[in-house]
Amino acid sequence: MRNSGKAPTFIVWVISLVLYVIALVATFGHVGVPPQVALWSWVIGFGLVLIACRVRGL
Repeated sequence: MRNSGKAPTFIVWVISLVLYVIALVATFGHVGVPPQVALWSWVIGFGLVLIACRVRGL
């Protein structure tokens, strides 16, 4: 199978990184972030990277 996707743009990568850091810090309890926010930041950040790898220009 040939990979036809492109790497995500820098801004999408930074947004995903910020969401990942929020989820990571909340998971280890260093910041008082509600558990639902931590869960959804994992889901949205990972989904954003997956979509950005498949859609050109995102």
